[in-house]
Amino acid sequence: MLNLFKRNRKIRNLSHEVFTHIVTQARQPAFYADYKVADTLDGRFDLIILHVALVIDRLEQFPKKREAGLLIRYIQEVLFDNMDMSLREIGVGDMSVGKKVKVMAEAFYGRKLAYKTALQAEDKSDALKKAVLTNIYREENPGDDVLTAVVSYILRQMASFEQQDLTALLSGKLDFVPVKPEGA
Repeated sequence: MLNLFKRNRKIRNLSHEVFTHIVTQARQPAFYADYKVADTLDGRFDLIILHVALVIDRLEQFPKKREAGLLIRYIQEVLFDNMDMSLREIGVGDMSVGKKVKVMAEAFYGRKLAYKTALQAEDKSDALKKAVLTNIYREENPGDDVLTAVVSYILRQMASFEQQDLTALLSGKLDFVPVKPEGA
């Protein structure tokens, strides 16, 4: 029984490490400078959600592995705790934080479903373009070349994740691809 608690604690600690990697990737300057994502609270939130959704999508490919399920749960807990803390840091009052986190959580689950559905679509590129336009650009079209580049990034990232097995993910090795491909 003690071993179970140690393993849970290890995965809980790992979730913080994974979330830190996710935030670091979502804050890459190329997203904002080259891909025209708004460098605002909303823009950063949307990119963090995209990356959390991609990581969770990969972890969900190990449905029989208890550790994968725990890591998914703990990553989501870290995400929501981070939302709460961020809202408090920008001055949202205690009475409003819960309501705002609830709205953000609904946005997370909606976006996560949109990305999962797009990644399972027959025409992934087109479905992802629509999901990205709606969720990251809020229907303000940044141009087809930018949408194509963001979709290319997502597909390259998912291909990279496909090469990462659960053991690697559970050891904290979360390899993100460069936002812009080499030579671009």
